[in-house]
Amino acid sequence: MRSQATANPPQQDFVTNSKKSFSVVIEGEQATPVNQLPQSWQDIFVGKSNSKLSNPEEYVKMAQLFLHKMSRGDVDLFKESEGFEHLKPAFCEIFGNLGWEALDFYGKDFDVDRYPDFNSIESELDSDEEDYTERKQIVEIGKALFEEFGYDLPASFYHVHLAPIYREEVSEVRPLRFSEEDKNNARAWDASLHGQKVFPIQLMVQSISSKHGFFQEHGCGCNHAMTRVGSTDTSFDYQIRPEMRNTWIRDFIWTIWYEYAFFKFVPVTRFLVD
Repeated sequence: MRSQATANPPQQDFVTNSKKSFSVVIEGEQATPVNQLPQSWQDIFVGKSNSKLSNPEEYVKMAQLFLHKMSRGDVDLFKESEGFEHLKPAFCEIFGNLGWEALDFYGKDFDVDRYPDFNSIESELDSDEEDYTERKQIVEIGKALFEEFGYDLPASFYHVHLAPIYREEVSEVRPLRFSEEDKNNARAWDASLHGQKVFPIQLMVQSISSKHGFFQEHGCGCNHAMTRVGSTDTSFDYQIRPEMRNTWIRDFIWTIWYEYAFFKFVPVTRFLVD
């Protein structure tokens, strides 16, 4: 599986430039101008990117708002809590860079060339393997997820759901953050899994998975697994309400951005996975 890790952006240049930047207003909120976003987002804005987003303008607006809030400390900590104002410059420098890293990664992760070729992956499965049928079902889950969300969710979302076919056991519990095999993808994969705190997205994922004999598992040790549906379990059907579809997708995208940005700040311990 292709690694999706990316090199860090020129952080010091971003910190210096952000202090000189001006903001624009989107829906009454301050936001970063498009020309100060990572290049991939500028390309999406002008239609030069190799992406197929249904509503690219909305994604760009979210990127503008996200970078402003992270680089200017436009968060509740400084709005509602006393005694933290002196820490705001440090927050802006650290999280401005982390927010930039997140947007830089996801602007590139929407490139159509980064998405899995499901048919090719399926053809490479070994039909002589004892669990061939289960591995094929994992690919079918990936296909169904793509049919549901297409290019409106980033490539890493699909790669993490395909990851079990590359493991020794399909239902192996893999602690992404501590796994030598998965550590290069852990940040983006874990962000996609945490993004399913947007419950309608998780319900859609679990509904599709259940129809193919599995449920998705994810814990706070960044552990990830596909668990087999038991004899007493059943599949269920869930559909996102059409009028809420864009809202839930926007919520999911926003969530994975800050989960990716905060990944290195999350306290971790092997105690949760051992």
